[in-house]
Formats: sequence, C-alpha cells, structure tokens
Amino acid sequence: MDRRHFLILGLLAGFFVGYGVSELLIAGISLPSSGNDLAKPLTGAEAVKYKEECRALDLSTSREDPYALNGQKVWVEGTVYKKGESYGVKPQETFIALKINTTPDYILLSYAGKTPIKKGDHIKAYGEYFYPAEDTTTPELKNKELPLIKVVYIEKINS
Repeated sequence: MDRRHFLILGLLAGFFVGYGVSELLIAGISLPSSGNDLAKPLTGAEAVKYKEECRALDLSTSREDPYALNGQKVWVEGTVYKKGESYGVKPQETFIALKINTTPDYILLSYAGKTPIKKGDHIKAYGEYFYPAEDTTTPELKNKELPLIKVVYIEKINS
C-alpha cells in the first residue's frame, strides 16, 4: 500500500469515529468515562433477585441530601422524556432522561447496551443510584445536577 491508501483509510476511520461522537453529543449526554463504569445488564433469576433487593427511590431523601443514596440499589418509575444511544463507542450505552410522573423531577438512566424502550414509554428501571450526573443539552435539564441510575434491568409498563 502506498501513502494515498493509508491517507484514505485514516480519513474513513476518522469519519466513522467522528460520527459516533457526534451522535453522543447530539443526544446531549457526555461520553462514558469507561466501560468499567457501566453496570452489567441482568436477566432471568439474577434479575429477579436484584429486583427484590431494590427499594423505591425516595425522592425526598435525594432532594435533602442527594449524596446519601450513592451506591444503593433502587428502582424508579416514570416516562421516557429523551433517549440517546452511543454509536461507534464500545461498549454500547443507552442514556435516558426519565420524567417522574408525580413530580417535576427528572432522573437520568445509563444502561449498558441497546433497549427497545422509546420516548414516551412508561418504564420501571432497577439499578445503582449515583449523584451527581448531568445532561448538557436538554434545555430543561441543562446546568442541573441530577441523580443517575446505573440500570441493570429495565421493563416497559403498560399504562
């Protein structure tokens, strides 16, 4: 191969990586810091056991002292306000801004992998609570520190 071939291959690789990063930025959520930060999705008996260990997210506690719940297993229910997926970045990650139906609150969800969940779906998500997190482009959420759930199991609820 001569120089021109390497140049063309380099430009193509740069395009595809740039496209993946641009999709993340359009979704409005920062790049994941590393694959090690993602919780492993669970299925079957593991998911059932994990769900039993979770408790409902206490929004009053998270408002009073948002750091108090860090690391705890919780579940949260709401409506998908916004969904974004990472492309061209491994591992694949899905980001969701969840609107809590009974309050003006939003929770951010991070899920390792793809999910068929879409905007407007009513869902219940189980995972580990983390604070603070930020969605940098959604106007209603911009410049606000929000709780994040590192989701291991997610289910659609029929309304």
